[in-house]
Amino acid sequence: MKIKVSSFASLVLLLSGMFALGSCEKHDHTEQENITTIKLLVTGPGFDEVFTWNDADGPGGNAPVIDEIALPASTTGLQCAIVVSDESQSPAVDYTNEITAENADHLFIWNITGGASLTISGADQDKYGKPFSQVTNWVTGQASTGFLNVKLYHEPTDKTNSANPGGEVDFDIAFPVKIQ
Repeated sequence: MKIKVSSFASLVLLLSGMFALGSCEKHDHTEQENITTIKLLVTGPGFDEVFTWNDADGPGGNAPVIDEIALPASTTGLQCAIVVSDESQSPAVDYTNEITAENADHLFIWNITGGASLTISGADQDKYGKPFSQVTNWVTGQASTGFLNVKLYHEPTDKTNSANPGGEVDFDIAFPVKIQ
């Protein structure tokens, strides 16, 4: 009788352990989302444009289609919200709400290179008051050209270090910029 109880207890423990492992796997976020489209929604006084980066077939296939960001010179009051999605599925999957809901685990980094006269500052923070930058404020200067590089970090270790926040990079893309 003791053996049957022991075997039964072992079976219960084994099944419980399998259920617990299955439950952990169900919530494991190690699989990276298929990000095919990044949209920058830029608005401001007399300005309302959407600039898109799209890699419809994913990494390694055809080159992405990238809009040039064209902005008026000497302009303040521009605001940009970034939208992250997978348009290879029908209907398209918008990851923006998930990223925003998990803002403590994400960080957008914006860098201007190549001489574009554009200043970008974060307009939002995560739930702990640290940088998040899904929404940013933009100020343009004189006519110029360059590039805007946008990175999304997952689980950054230092959100105040924009040069190297640590964590995993979910995407790293660049848009050509023209200030006119």
